[in-house]
Amino acid sequence: MRTLLLLLAVVVAGNISSTAYGQAAVTRVRVLDVLGDPVSGASVVVTSGDAVVRVVLTGPDGRADVGGPSGLPAGPGVAWLVSAPGFGDVRADAPSSATGEVVVTVRPAARSEDVTVTAGRRAVRGAELPADATVLSRRDLEVTAAGTLDDVLRLTPGFSLFRRSSSRTSNPTTQGVTLRGLSASGASRTLVLADGVPLNDPFGGWVSWNRVPQVAIDRVEVVRGGASDLYGADAAGGVIQLLSVEPVSTVVRALVEGGGQGSGRLSTLVGSRRGSWSGSVSAERTTTDGAIPIAPEVRGPIDTEAGMDSGVVAVHATGTVAGAWRASIRGQVFDEDRKNGTLLQDNDTNQRQASADLAGFGRWGDLRVRAFSAGQGYDQAFSAVNASRSSETLSSRQRVASTMDGGAVEYVRAVRAVTLLAGGDVRQVEGDVIETRPMGAPTLANGRQTFAGGFAQGTWAPSSRWVVVTGGRADRVNTASEPGGERNITAFSPKASVVYTPGAGLTARASVYRAFRAPTLNERLRSFRVGNALTQNNPALDPERVAGGDASLAWERRRTALRATVFSTRLDDAVTNVTISSTPTLITRQRRNAGRIASRGLELEGRVQVVDALSVAGTLAWTRARFASSDEPGLAGNRVPQVPTAQGALDVRWQPIAPTLLALQVRWTGPQFDDDRNAFTLRRSQVADLLGEHRITGAVRGFVAAENLFDADYDVGRTPLRTVGTPRRVRAGLRLVF
Repeated sequence: MRTLLLLLAVVVAGNISSTAYGQAAVTRVRVLDVLGDPVSGASVVVTSGDAVVRVVLTGPDGRADVGGPSGLPAGPGVAWLVSAPGFGDVRADAPSSATGEVVVTVRPAARSEDVTVTAGRRAVRGAELPADATVLSRRDLEVTAAGTLDDVLRLTPGFSLFRRSSSRTSNPTTQGVTLRGLSASGASRTLVLADGVPLNDPFGGWVSWNRVPQVAIDRVEVVRGGASDLYGADAAGGVIQLLSVEPVSTVVRALVEGGGQGSGRLSTLVGSRRGSWSGSVSAERTTTDGAIPIAPEVRGPIDTEAGMDSGVVAVHATGTVAGAWRASIRGQVFDEDRKNGTLLQDNDTNQRQASADLAGFGRWGDLRVRAFSAGQGYDQAFSAVNASRSSETLSSRQRVASTMDGGAVEYVRAVRAVTLLAGGDVRQVEGDVIETRPMGAPTLANGRQTFAGGFAQGTWAPSSRWVVVTGGRADRVNTASEPGGERNITAFSPKASVVYTPGAGLTARASVYRAFRAPTLNERLRSFRVGNALTQNNPALDPERVAGGDASLAWERRRTALRATVFSTRLDDAVTNVTISSTPTLITRQRRNAGRIASRGLELEGRVQVVDALSVAGTLAWTRARFASSDEPGLAGNRVPQVPTAQGALDVRWQPIAPTLLALQVRWTGPQFDDDRNAFTLRRSQVADLLGEHRITGAVRGFVAAENLFDADYDVGRTPLRTVGTPRRVRAGLRLVF
């Protein structure tokens, strides 16, 4: 909507006589945030009386050079409106006297001012949100000391991966995302998108978090709660979306850093706009030697560091193709090599992806069509280790080749107080698994999954205080695999939300929903081994069904934003890694539909801008997730593995002097179990990170970050041997924005 208003303002301004400008008073505007950093892409709309007389956009240095002899008008009756994504609007009278440059300071937007796409597949604001959403801005990512996106997301309530380890050193297949206690296995129950295209692995659902260069990320949106009503089978627990930078002028961004454990990163973005077209090229190379994951008390000669080396290149172009129609194309190539903590265990990922969008709007509504395609190769080696960890034997090598092709169409139209959204999408995944062993013939497995669904949603705003959102989606999933044969799944996922804004900064919201998840080809076809724990595949898995609801109360003032949410979720036919035998040398598990999980809890979020130079934010999540019933002996009543009862985070940012920022983040996680039988406990953990940043020039900032500042020894897994998190790591670097 902001873009449409800006375009309209430009058209109006172009039809106003130059005599409306009066005498030039201002030749340059500069927009800064409260820390003194430039804000790129801010719009400055200048009005004189009821007429719009000029519209300008700030560049990477936060400046908008008006140019020409006219400058910007000033004097009585002239007003400015300064707007920037992620910040609150600033309305002010223009200066009354001549000046060369005017500096405007914008403050971070309150939650209700954040523009959110993920919650409704379209841009929605504040009280219109049909789900609880947390938005992390590009600045949030920059001033968080954690070096990976998944560690930054741990600052949001209820977020966790299958294990506690960072994606920097953990096996990719353990990076399945869960929200609100819907765990029990390594598969994701949350859809992760990058500019509308699935980022989850097409074969297994896990996420490679460094597939998007950090400097190319504009913001991250996290929506908790079932979202199958809009997104289908992969969004049973919620949606996370990474949204990329859209250049408004020529921009160059770079991040270069290095530090302990042989770590280094170079992340760059170059973008420009020419007329109605804009484009960018971004790239990132990340490397680390890592640390030894096995706990010191049980390490042996075969244990080595878990290191990683990855690289990604992405291109993007968008522009007007005809009238009100715009086209966008994106492409990406990603490669990653990992060492998994022993001499023989390693894995390699090679991925490529392309997508294209066509969008148009008119009196008839707003239409968007998208197509995408991806291909991937994944190789992994597994080994057996003796009791003294003095030797290991290669047990198998796996090669997984998979492809994903799909498309989507979305249509939006506003009819008086009702906004209608309708559309559909289709996606096909194919995968082949080849497993070889030192002895015997190779094992072959293959499968295909076809997802097709249609959705409709209506948003009704009968008054300024009430918003009602209702809708649903019908899905059909066809799976054909060898072994396993052919299976068909149908599902209907309704959802209803109501939002009430009584005033005084209060917003109340409630939702009820149903959702589902279809087991991945990975769960059906691929077995794997971690340490002395072997997990077998199961081609006969049934889909998981979700029913739940939540209610929240939010209160916002200029410097304070608080939100409390209660939720209750039931997961039927939960896919769990069920222990079927256990010996001192081998634990054997199999993926099974183990029964019903009941998860309920409380989420708290808050941010206080104490003074301009100091802000304090915090989150707390309490979750009770248990197997309410199960046909598996001894499972009913157990806590769900990998779900802590309590977890929280604190984020403090302080600017002692104008060019310097200090940021402290503390993450706390309560005890949790690593297995379905609740035999292996992961103890509580506390990890503190500290970052110091100094603005050297307007375009260059230097920083030093210490992860795990106090070198805490905390549990990551029990396989059954204890594995530990990454020890203290200090890194330093430069951020450049031109």
